[in-house]
Amino acid sequence: MNIFQRILIQNLVFLLILVSCSAITICTVYENHLQQRQLDHVTQLNRLFEFDKSTPKQLVKNLKTSFDYQWLKVERLSGEVEHIYDANQQGFILSKMLAELLGSKIESQTYANQLADIRISFVLSSRTEYQLIDSLIYALALLFLALTFINAIISRSILSRIIAKSVHHIVRSFNRTQGNEPEKIPTHVLPGEFRELADQLNELRSQLKGQIDHWQQSAESYRHEATKDELTGLGNRLSFVEDLENLLSDEEEENFGVLVVTRASELQNINQNRGYETGDQYVCDVAQNIQRVANNYKNVRLYRINGSDFALLIPHVTIKEAHNFAQNLFGRFTELQQILETNSIGYSGIVPYQAGDSMGELLALADTGISIALTKQTNGWHIQNDKSILNSVSAKYGNQNWKSIIDEVIDKQHVKLYYQPIQPANKTAKVYSEILARFVNAQGDVLPTASFVAMAEKMDKIIDIDKLVVDATIKTIQNKNLNNQFFAINLTARSAHDEQFCVWLERRLLRDSMISAKLVFEVSEFGLQQNIQASQRFIGMLHRTGARLTVERFGVGFTSFKFFRDIKPDFIKVDGSYSRNIDEDKNNQYFLRVIVDLAHRLGISVLAESVETQEEKHALEHIFVDGTQGYFIGKPSEL
Repeated sequence: MNIFQRILIQNLVFLLILVSCSAITICTVYENHLQQRQLDHVTQLNRLFEFDKSTPKQLVKNLKTSFDYQWLKVERLSGEVEHIYDANQQGFILSKMLAELLGSKIESQTYANQLADIRISFVLSSRTEYQLIDSLIYALALLFLALTFINAIISRSILSRIIAKSVHHIVRSFNRTQGNEPEKIPTHVLPGEFRELADQLNELRSQLKGQIDHWQQSAESYRHEATKDELTGLGNRLSFVEDLENLLSDEEEENFGVLVVTRASELQNINQNRGYETGDQYVCDVAQNIQRVANNYKNVRLYRINGSDFALLIPHVTIKEAHNFAQNLFGRFTELQQILETNSIGYSGIVPYQAGDSMGELLALADTGISIALTKQTNGWHIQNDKSILNSVSAKYGNQNWKSIIDEVIDKQHVKLYYQPIQPANKTAKVYSEILARFVNAQGDVLPTASFVAMAEKMDKIIDIDKLVVDATIKTIQNKNLNNQFFAINLTARSAHDEQFCVWLERRLLRDSMISAKLVFEVSEFGLQQNIQASQRFIGMLHRTGARLTVERFGVGFTSFKFFRDIKPDFIKVDGSYSRNIDEDKNNQYFLRVIVDLAHRLGISVLAESVETQEEKHALEHIFVDGTQGYFIGKPSEL
């Protein structure tokens, strides 16, 4: 229901009440007037009889002629009726009906004259007066109705203007902003009826502003967390992609510079051998050293775009200046390498960029640059300025470098052997030292082991690498007269499942049977699972030559217990994730205790790697593992 309808209905109700009250008042006043007229008529009759000595019939005629009666009765004092008259008026008379509803009724009056022996009872007629009163009531009703409509229309117009003006002030206040917030509604320009509404809206505005501020802070906090690397506090890949896209898409600005992608090459090795806490610290150290070198330039932005990769944007820098940056970073990494006692720290691919370049091509070029840098000196870098390298044959430039490096390592046997001891948990436990192979280039720089092995597998050279390590280990044991010590050699599952390699290995071990009895070969659980039959043939061959097998990284897969029946190894080395903080993790303690009990029943020794603290060592010995390995037990040493 709109405002006009409400005003109209209210006015009509008021009109009905007003007309009713007016009609009732008029009727009441007129009824009193009629009563008084009845009494006055008695006086008139008294005067009439003083002069008129007519007979009763003549009297009745004179009365009816002189006065208008509604009801008339003439009778003798004895009660004999001389004449009776009743007008019996028909038709609807509103005023008379209202008077009767109010309980007002005209009583008949009686006049008696003793001398004339006459008694007259009468009710004067009031039909004409009632009709006049009805006309008056109807006229008032029409007048009030017209005034009501006029008032409703005027009121509606006035209210519409007031409301429109007030709403305009309110909307204008909301549309205006003061410091990114709506302007407060001014109450002094609004009618009094709207001030309470304005006060409520201002209060609501304040509450909403506070809520919106809270939401904005939360959204900004979530956005910051979503674009931030938790470990280093640097921007993550999402932040890097967003910033680089903005730089490349804004062609109106002279956006140019260099993109440096640095790969922390030792992360996987440190995580596996020294623990994840040491790996996290290594990542933070790499980030800090990159940032320190980058601080010499303006508006640089450093990101950690995945576990081992960092991206650095250096705007408005030329290739020549990028060369100086790379030299400084190389010096920082070399110092950090000596402190951390690692084979390397990181390798960098450097690519120039400008507005309009493709982000995908830049990242591909940077990755190619890293691949080439890995084949150079330790902690090396490569500026990839030739975009044609991504096309056809040139795209394999990085792989060709790796192929030549791997072939050189195999041909010239450029391998260095280190060993890391496993400490027995009791006097009867039989353990060994693990051989760790490190590969070097022609300049004598140690190549990143994980990258070297990955590229060797990619180029189908991994079997030749495994042969190189086995042959170098046996020769070193012979040359250094280490025949009484037990050593373990890591083999890939691909070599273990290769029939020609197994034939070669069996002949090589049988040629030096004294040494083969002291050798243990470590193969990952996941690798052995890929081909159970081939794994069983490999283990059978080892046992024929007197060598033994260790299933390393045990417990990672979901079929570990099935191995006890199908593989029957000599040792199992549980994955380092179980050793980490095992002194505090009751679930890992229970799980390892079950593995140890089952393994011991089958005559299998259980070893634990990645032991970094005294507490972890004691917890592992408490659940009866046979040996522990890790940087707390002993660091790798050259064989």
